[in-house]
Amino acid sequence: MFSSLVSSFKGYMGWDNLEVTAGGNNEEKAQQQNIEERQSLFKQLSGFIGKDITSMISLPVWVFEPFSFLEVMAEPLQFDELLIKASTAPDSRHRIAYLSAFIIAGYSCAVRNKKPFNPLLGETFEYIAAENRWKFFAEQVSHHPPIGVCIITSDKFTVELEMELKTKFTGNSSDVIVLGKCSMKTTEFNDHFTWNHLDTTAHNVIVGGMWVDHYGTLEVNNHTTGDKCVLRVTKSGWLGVGRFEVNGEVVDKEGVVRLKMGGKWNEVITATKVNPDGTPAADPIALWKRAPAPASKWNWTKWNDDLNALTPELEATLPPTDSRLRTDRRALEKDDVNTAGKEKHRLEEEQRAKRKAREASGEHYAPKYFKRIDHEDGTHTYENAGGYWEDREKRVAESQAKKSAETSETEKPVEEATEKLGNLSM
Repeated sequence: MFSSLVSSFKGYMGWDNLEVTAGGNNEEKAQQQNIEERQSLFKQLSGFIGKDITSMISLPVWVFEPFSFLEVMAEPLQFDELLIKASTAPDSRHRIAYLSAFIIAGYSCAVRNKKPFNPLLGETFEYIAAENRWKFFAEQVSHHPPIGVCIITSDKFTVELEMELKTKFTGNSSDVIVLGKCSMKTTEFNDHFTWNHLDTTAHNVIVGGMWVDHYGTLEVNNHTTGDKCVLRVTKSGWLGVGRFEVNGEVVDKEGVVRLKMGGKWNEVITATKVNPDGTPAADPIALWKRAPAPASKWNWTKWNDDLNALTPELEATLPPTDSRLRTDRRALEKDDVNTAGKEKHRLEEEQRAKRKAREASGEHYAPKYFKRIDHEDGTHTYENAGGYWEDREKRVAESQAKKSAETSETEKPVEEATEKLGNLSM
């Protein structure tokens, strides 16, 4: 019981990763460096308490992991089996339950302490799943405010997501509010789902071990069937009470509860069929369970490595705007912090110069593959304008033609020599 209380206290204070070591100059130096870096960060941020710091300041490179926010948008797709079930399950209540589990499971990825790189305006990221199960494409369509938009397409579903980040720095924590539409359409049942984003707080940004908390009410609606899923995600309380907890229900268009849902957003999401009086009609079924994450330098899973992988074939066909080609990200991945910092500064200065040039000429930036749609209520959304995968096919064809020509040039001297030897033998 005592060890459990200590664990809870450490978690509340943000000391989850605190370890007591017996001496060791390397450990002491690392701890001292961490303290000095965080003190320096606080000096930089102290004038922005209560403000949105998303795009106001340039953070030091040690705060980051070698991952772009556009890649983060693709992280939940490691749970794509839930999307497939949400598209193919015969019962509409089961479909919305699987989709809700997929959305919650995505938050289990967002627990790392390091920050992903803010995408540059016009930055892109693509990923094609094994066996062509689905294709993912994202583009950074706005820098002030920062907005990333993605579309995931398959023969079973189409998912469109917008993520506009707003932050509020409060001294030793940072609140993150995510705005933007989230929708999914299924091919077989013509479902049209929409949902909202949860809120997030990063605790102990300056003092203590950083930890992340997600909370709020997730509401998923099926506009085709009238089904709704409402999940309440508890905000962490004193000594971590209620942290990670999820509970809610799936109701039909008549408002009758059909499924009870619960679990923890970092571990498991379950669904239980209920009787008309609300009592359980069966044992809970786990819709999703988080697999143990292997230890790694960046607390990445194999999925993160796959998203970041840059094969020669990819390097030959990716557009220069792809997140994997960012020079600051690549340098940080190689632990070359000095080069990463210099490249980050260079890229940011180039972006500022382009913005000033647009402002001077009165030009308004327009995304390449998404179109901004302005609505009467003053809001706006982005719709896929198409063209990316067609452009990719052209790049692949050009790469293959170049490779074929190079192979032909390499084989030509061998063919000539063989021909000469043949003439001699005659």
